[in-house]
Amino acid sequence: MPLTARQRSIHNKNGAKRTASFTKGRRSQKSNEGEYLFTNAPSDLRSIAYPGGAVALALLLSARLASAYWGQIADCDETYNYWEPLHYLVYGSGLQTWEYSAQYAIRSYMSLWLFAVPAKILSLIMTPVTIFYTLKALLAVLMACSELMFYKAVCHEFGVHVGRVWLFLNLPAAGCFASSAAMLPSSWSSALVTAALACWWRRRYPPAIFLIAATVLLSWPFTALLGVPIAVDMLLFKGLFKEFIKWSMISLVIILLPTVAVDSWHYGRLVVAPWNIVAYNIFTEHGPDLYGVEPWTYYFVNGFLNFNIVWVLALSCPLLLVACSLISTRSSRASFCIPYWLSLMPLALWLAVFMTQPHKEERFLYPVYSMIILCGAISLDCLQKMTFAVGTELLRWRKERERRHYLVYTGPLVVMCVLLAGLLSISRIIALHSHYGSVSSLTSHVSPTTAAGATNDVLVCYGKDWYRSSSSFLAPGHVRFIASEFDGQLPAPYSVGANATRVIHPYFNDQNRGDNRTYLQPSECHYLVDSDAGKPTRLQPHYHKRDEWEIVARVPLLDADRSHRIFRAFYVPVLTNKNCVYANLYLLKNRLIEF
Repeated sequence: MPLTARQRSIHNKNGAKRTASFTKGRRSQKSNEGEYLFTNAPSDLRSIAYPGGAVALALLLSARLASAYWGQIADCDETYNYWEPLHYLVYGSGLQTWEYSAQYAIRSYMSLWLFAVPAKILSLIMTPVTIFYTLKALLAVLMACSELMFYKAVCHEFGVHVGRVWLFLNLPAAGCFASSAAMLPSSWSSALVTAALACWWRRRYPPAIFLIAATVLLSWPFTALLGVPIAVDMLLFKGLFKEFIKWSMISLVIILLPTVAVDSWHYGRLVVAPWNIVAYNIFTEHGPDLYGVEPWTYYFVNGFLNFNIVWVLALSCPLLLVACSLISTRSSRASFCIPYWLSLMPLALWLAVFMTQPHKEERFLYPVYSMIILCGAISLDCLQKMTFAVGTELLRWRKERERRHYLVYTGPLVVMCVLLAGLLSISRIIALHSHYGSVSSLTSHVSPTTAAGATNDVLVCYGKDWYRSSSSFLAPGHVRFIASEFDGQLPAPYSVGANATRVIHPYFNDQNRGDNRTYLQPSECHYLVDSDAGKPTRLQPHYHKRDEWEIVARVPLLDADRSHRIFRAFYVPVLTNKNCVYANLYLLKNRLIEF
């Protein structure tokens, strides 16, 4: 297969860049990308194998659709802030969080309507459960397409070797498995940012600007940080001031104006939701540290769980690039390529900002998952070059140096690393699916109708396991809550009526103070989801042991506190079963209510 421009620029025997004419073989003084052709590239490199576009897309689609079907909802924020409002837009019922209260209006309905429109059409021929998985499949396909763009751009900018390593590290990555089909702004931003970076590296600046604007205004405003390197390249290095301003304004008009119009209609007043969420998190005292405060080590541990050795390689990338430039003569970069420090700046900026914030969550790193794997692939490439440089001095490789390439001698190194990373990732995915994969199927046992034949009258309640709801799409009837030891704020049902999104409820607040005015008594529930994990209390008794409740179904659920930390994190045959303890999550039916 043909080499990329960057590969050809380093595959001559002296390590210097040479150019040749397409026709007469004369050397040219031009330094543009198309002129980096070499007639004396090693023959073993001329046949380097890497997946083409169609093969890469097929692999990516397979991996992402698998995550859409077998992946579980890992964050209750996905359920209550996105699936539930989406269910309301499609079916007219669902749970509302304080973020969607007209008093605060920090979430946008515009992005949800992009999914609600096709969902409404599909609702004419599909059940809510089928629509749920169809939308996840749609998210998976969009992610696969953006990853294909990223793969091609990496091959173009960093060489096909780095590109193919990125692809094979990316396919089984546990982090990508969890994020690619999630109904979360950080997941949408992951796809948009991945595509934007791909356009940037291919020098397609207008779509790069538009995609960054889309992720900022439609998805997650903080991803504007990832557009800074693109702006630096355009303004400081290329001098494209007019183009930058023009496409920024075009993107602003096309995206922001409809967003403001839709949100203002829903909330009944002028609302700029992207600004509201920034103002809440930055300009209020409680915004950044009210939820999910974690120690400084959180992302280091979480990154290893999701990317294992790739995470370690990614964090080591700056040091390895410096070391490679000092040791290896093959680390030079073609003049038409963006400097490494600028190309990799998005990841550096993102980690520098989010690692220092008190509020840390796994999903906050979703937008840079592709970059994490890219840095891991570049680090592997650096290790190969340095290994070859050392080997030519100490071993007999020196005799072959003039006509062979570093990939020939160091191929086993990258193969072992890719296999190890893939094995650990698959182990992590299996562990998560074994521990929590059955939770979403529990409510499938709910009878969809009452004795009167009304589906909407069925009440499915959650107590201490409130964060395990998989949304109203998977639970016939209505999801409600009963009192538990949890004293924070929980969602409440949307009001009935055409202007339900404009109603200001007195029980919503932005301080995470619990309010039980919307809670039901257990005796009012048709079904109750309860587990036998933990010790029973007055507010959290073991309902499954009471006579008034009939056990309809049960699924296994990991008891993390009683399980081994390593074997619960990664699945190891035999050892995981021996060292992990499982509780039961029950679906209970109220015997005292006839239905």
